Amino acid sequence: MTTLGDTFNLIDQPWIPVRSIDGRSREVSIGELFTEAPVIRAVGGDIPTQAFAIQRVLLAIVRRAIDWSEDPVRRWGELWRAGEFPRAEVESYLRTVHHRFDLLDTVAPFYQVADLQTAAGVFKPVDLLIADRPTGAKYFTTRAGAGAQRLSLAEAARWVVHCQAFDPSGIKTGDLRDPRTKDGKGYPIGIAWCGQLGGVLLEGSNLFETMMLNTVLRNTNGTATWPSDVPVWERTHPEVGERDDTAPLGPCDVLTWQSRRIKLQHDGKFVNGAIVGNGDRISPHNRQDIEFCTAWRHSEPQSKQFGETRYLPAQFDPDRSLWRGIEGLLADIPSQDGKPAPRLAPGVVNWIDYLVAEKLLDRSVRIRPHALALQYTNAWTPKPNGVVASIDDALQIKVALIGRRSQPRVFANRAVQAANDSATALANLAGNLAEAAGGNAQLRKATARAAAYFALDAPYRQWVADLDEDTDLEEHCAQWQRQVREIIGANGRDLISSAGKSAWKGRMLGQRLLDSSLASKYFWSALRSALPAAFDTEPPQEGEQQ
Repeated sequence: MTTLGDTFNLIDQPWIPVRSIDGRSREVSIGELFTEAPVIRAVGGDIPTQAFAIQRVLLAIVRRAIDWSEDPVRRWGELWRAGEFPRAEVESYLRTVHHRFDLLDTVAPFYQVADLQTAAGVFKPVDLLIADRPTGAKYFTTRAGAGAQRLSLAEAARWVVHCQAFDPSGIKTGDLRDPRTKDGKGYPIGIAWCGQLGGVLLEGSNLFETMMLNTVLRNTNGTATWPSDVPVWERTHPEVGERDDTAPLGPCDVLTWQSRRIKLQHDGKFVNGAIVGNGDRISPHNRQDIEFCTAWRHSEPQSKQFGETRYLPAQFDPDRSLWRGIEGLLADIPSQDGKPAPRLAPGVVNWIDYLVAEKLLDRSVRIRPHALALQYTNAWTPKPNGVVASIDDALQIKVALIGRRSQPRVFANRAVQAANDSATALANLAGNLAEAAGGNAQLRKATARAAAYFALDAPYRQWVADLDEDTDLEEHCAQWQRQVREIIGANGRDLISSAGKSAWKGRMLGQRLLDSSLASKYFWSALRSALPAAFDTEPPQEGEQQ
């Protein structure tokens, strides 16, 4: 039962999991985090996307606590060189908003609505908040028993933040005072905001650098200030219904967007129940000027339907490693034939490019673009909607790879294309061998392609991490092609040697005999086209056909 004396203030109480530079793992409060940011390696969470959601809260604090008013870009450079946040400014701001960060407050609980209620007046089990414990699939989770029936206050705080960011769509509990409620139910308004993104954070050597790298103070239109933009804790406490202005007013607003209406049931020590209802809907199109932590793709269907150029968040394919999409991650993909650019890089990437141009950030600085996202079932079905995949992938690179003017980026893209063409060559070899033996060509092609990318994954990550402006780019690219030739060539020889007598004898397909010998010839020809530098500098190896 809630009492007036219950309190758990996130500014003072430890609730954010962090890993320190010395390797220790612990939980810290918001206040401690800002003081110790230079010695904290990274923010953690119960699941990877929880860290993404928590850091968005922290980024909103950075934007509001620090005085950026006079010259935001110059101030950014001063702080970057100092290597720490201005303690007096941060502490002053946290004192001002302190009352809005109490998870258990009876008037304005953090990220909740104090008087949210249902027609039946009951709370649902607290696992409603837990993303890795989906309804109807409770055996496939890391939580069970008492761990799923109640949460510590620190855990509950993390899951409330995550719920506001990543809650699936579906029918929610409806407060009867909300005009959207019908028969006690809130019908789908879509996935919570961050769940619609292909989330990207740029990570530095410590948490201070990470937060600074992601504090975008100038968008691609040159806008540096958003006068009406404030986070949710500086707005009037949310009511049960949807807010009047449904378009976010700026970066702070979208960083702390309240996609849900939540209320926790607790006994002062543990949370044992929750209500989750619909919050503020948000349309995803053309938010690239205020939402900086995702890439954007041009939507031709929506552009035609609505008579305007529309961009939507570019989401990740959970079956595709981050490095394979590096072209659209590190710079805009340019337009062709006067058409809109097919893809826009995340705002955080364009911000880094701007800082380099202004000589505020050195090109030799190492960063980690970190992809953090969830994939869901159908977002608009009235049936329970759930998470089907999680994306958590990072790539170590140097700042020199970022931006449209970057030559190292061009070679990084070429290396990916060489890998793609080589994987296709191996897949076609597997398909041809299967056809020669009378087997399932499509299945063998898919298996071989996946094996190729798996084999190239670690080598590419290591190769691209060493790429910068001082690298001999042509030689570095040739070295990559030689490595790919060795890896994919070995896989190809294994496929050929294990193809069996049926493939060796072959089959007539139309007017030609397809056998393992012809499949091998096609393979080596395709690999030679994909990797010209490898074959120009290296003699044929055993088993390679000319």
